[in-house]
Amino acid sequence: MPVLNFGSLNVDHVYSVDHFVAPGETLSSTAYRINAGGKGLNQSVALGRAGVETFHAGMIGQDGLFLKETLEAAGVNTDHVIIGDLPTGHAVIQVEKKSGQNSILLYPGANMAIPDDEMRRILRTMPVGSWLLLQNEINDIPFLIREGKSCGLKVAINPAPCTDAVRSWPLQLCDLIMVNEIEAAQLTASTGTFRQMASAMAERFPGSEVVVTLGKEGAIYRHGNEEIIVPARVVKAVDTTSAGDTFTGYFLAAKLRGMNAEDAMKCAVYASSITVSRPGAAASIPSADEVF
Repeated sequence: MPVLNFGSLNVDHVYSVDHFVAPGETLSSTAYRINAGGKGLNQSVALGRAGVETFHAGMIGQDGLFLKETLEAAGVNTDHVIIGDLPTGHAVIQVEKKSGQNSILLYPGANMAIPDDEMRRILRTMPVGSWLLLQNEINDIPFLIREGKSCGLKVAINPAPCTDAVRSWPLQLCDLIMVNEIEAAQLTASTGTFRQMASAMAERFPGSEVVVTLGKEGAIYRHGNEEIIVPARVVKAVDTTSAGDTFTGYFLAAKLRGMNAEDAMKCAVYASSITVSRPGAAASIPSADEVF
């Protein structure tokens, strides 16, 4: 079955600086680059490189046409990428050379202006039983969840960034919920060990498969009484930017290949370990022949 990813498309403007610019200060950057970004784009790239038939839906402006090219190069269908009048969503990112820390100013732009009637039309192009993948970087996610289910789609969601509004979303309708430890704590108002947080997620969403990613500790899966813990692989981390997006894409890809939950978890952890060992965002995501 194919995957329709309704997700963000961002242009990342990355500036290398000696220190973060202060109020009233003018600071010269020592380097500058433009990257394709957005959680939606990264997850579609992961799915496409994993060999999944993937359709990306979203909105860009004329300034974001190269994002379509990035998706297409990964094997993703971009027929549902709308070109609108607003500027493409973009981020201004300062990266402090010495520490590697970053400071990000985000402009959502076209990502937050997708018309509901276009959403409904696109959803209805997908065969019953297809997967709908969502994050939290475009508008009207609750509408997409409900409409997706009414169209007979399976819904997977990675509700990041996890804002206060997410707690009121109809997440109980989702077939698969993927979060990190911080997001799990926000959604359940719980604290404790990662197993306790995964348990709290499973109790709140008993009809959903739940995956909690744990960074250097790996990931945990819960569905009903089934619990699977997969440790992370030990690698030298160079850039963790797309680790979570790679995990999401490859976990779903492995499920679509017919793998059971444990093997899908191992596959996703392995793919993420490759990603963090390389610099860059979408460019660091591995191909299927490196993972499967």
